[in-house]
Amino acid sequence: MKSKLFLTVLLLAAIITGGCPRDKQSQDTKEKAAKAELDRISKLPTDVQSLAGVKSILVRVGIFGEEAEFLGLAKEQLKEDVESQIRLVEIKVNSQEEWSASEERAFLGVSINDVSNDDSSIIAFFVTVEFVQPVELPRSPFRVVMGATWKAHGYGMLPKRELPEMVRQAVKDHVDLFIKDYLTANPKK
Repeated sequence: MKSKLFLTVLLLAAIITGGCPRDKQSQDTKEKAAKAELDRISKLPTDVQSLAGVKSILVRVGIFGEEAEFLGLAKEQLKEDVESQIRLVEIKVNSQEEWSASEERAFLGVSINDVSNDDSSIIAFFVTVEFVQPVELPRSPFRVVMGATWKAHGYGMLPKRELPEMVRQAVKDHVDLFIKDYLTANPKK
């Protein structure tokens, strides 16, 4: 009887002073894992660090210039291409409604600009893919604005008839860079 009372008192003392040793080990393990993850992320380039913890994104596409859409470059097709590419690596793509309701409010913006001379069969284009998310301004910590924290861009000149295919390929290549950096910041477990 004395031994049962002693064990009960010992167990209660253990619970009161910090719980079971197994719980303490579990908490220590979680803390060490969290610290290791923070250390890993802090060693990444800043733009890649900005992708850590992002759970979902919206894709926005803009085509600016006079000829790209006329030559057959469709905004909706580009958007579908990018969303498919992102979904292949299991990044959640938000609808506009989901994005509006989310706290993250992050988006991958794709913009295409073209410049051509009406007399020429050559066209110049500029492709930008950027990850935009809410950021806090250091000089005004209570003010949050949307800012591009990751960006890739490129340009080229080519015959007008080649524009749609070459721009789609350039966008694909830039989105591949985004995906690579995203997966570096958010490795699958």
